Amino acid sequence: MSEADKIRVMIVDDVIDTRDQLEKLLFFEKDIEVVAKASNGREAIAFARQYRPQVILMDINMPDMDGIAATEAILTQDPGIQVIIMSVQGETDYIRRAMLAGAREFLIKPISADDLYRSIRHVAKLAAMRPVVAVAGGAAAGAATDGKPSVDGQIFAVFSPKGGVGVSSIAANLAIAIRQQTNKKVALVDGNVIFGDLSVILNLRADKTIVDVAARIEGLDRDLLNDVMATHPTQVKVLLAPPDPQRGEMVTADHIRAILEVLRQEYDYVVVDTPASFQDRSLAALDMAQRIVTLMTLEMHCIRNVKLFLEVADLLSYPSEKVMLVLNKATNRTGIRADEVEKHLQRKLALQIGDAAQDMTLAINQGAPIVMAKPNHQVAKDIMNLARELVAKASKEATAESGAKSRSLFGGLIPRR
Repeated sequence: MSEADKIRVMIVDDVIDTRDQLEKLLFFEKDIEVVAKASNGREAIAFARQYRPQVILMDINMPDMDGIAATEAILTQDPGIQVIIMSVQGETDYIRRAMLAGAREFLIKPISADDLYRSIRHVAKLAAMRPVVAVAGGAAAGAATDGKPSVDGQIFAVFSPKGGVGVSSIAANLAIAIRQQTNKKVALVDGNVIFGDLSVILNLRADKTIVDVAARIEGLDRDLLNDVMATHPTQVKVLLAPPDPQRGEMVTADHIRAILEVLRQEYDYVVVDTPASFQDRSLAALDMAQRIVTLMTLEMHCIRNVKLFLEVADLLSYPSEKVMLVLNKATNRTGIRADEVEKHLQRKLALQIGDAAQDMTLAINQGAPIVMAKPNHQVAKDIMNLARELVAKASKEATAESGAKSRSLFGGLIPRR
């Protein structure tokens, strides 16, 4: 292997023994080369500019300038560098801070050799696959003269910071409910490109998936999307995830942004099944969404994760009305009341969806979403209410925005006295 093909790594840690140990672990890896070692954040910034590493192993706790501040500074000067944060602490607050700084992975010390190799190769692979997305065709046709994209459709991201709370099922049923209520064009995107299962929930074949779009991203337009998307019997168009995780890794956050930009110009409503993660792909969908339907259950670890997400949403400057808290699998048998959760989170629950685990599982196994198979079921009615609430809010905001534009236009034509 030539020197040019090796992954260039810089190690940043204030403990010399740790730096040396990590270097020794990497020494015999033929595809990895340690190009620099830094003892603090400020030195790391200078060395990153001098040695131009592809991957940085960054300790989070260092004197003078910590790893978070150093990561932010380094990525400002070179966004292409992949940072892996290392810490002896595994608390969610540390992970949140690392994510917000732009780190791609988080390793807890002591780090095993296998985890170290895997992480370095993983982030290097992601960087190599990251394209410079130039949306061609008609994709950018809706761009406004002020540089902001014109927003025709509404994007609703269905999300939870904890897995297993029913995000995919609710997203699928929600898209169908919106279609049934409005009879407008509705798209559903399986944003969980690694372990997506909308094809199972909706009983659709995944002949073509989001990977086919990613592979032709420079020619992305509505015709390409329509060719790739599957059509559900309800006429909801579905962009499916690939059947294996390896191909899903090819889809980047830039791909997600470009795809959603075209979809919201083509469809009235776009529902995104968003994975339980704070990584780039999830954040891309959350950033672009007009509403984030944040699902939670009455379990302590889920409530804790939701509280963490609300803090992250504030740090990302999301308006409070953008995040819509919805209680899924609502029941009074957990020992926690909904009003207690509202008090703890200091946020009101917008809606509650009933608990019908057996019926929901049956619907998934049969590939027939509950809003279709059992429209009179209480859970189906709850999801219909959620759809009605989202559409009403979107319509109200669109009307207000249109009125504001009209007032601005005529205000410029009428002379002031």
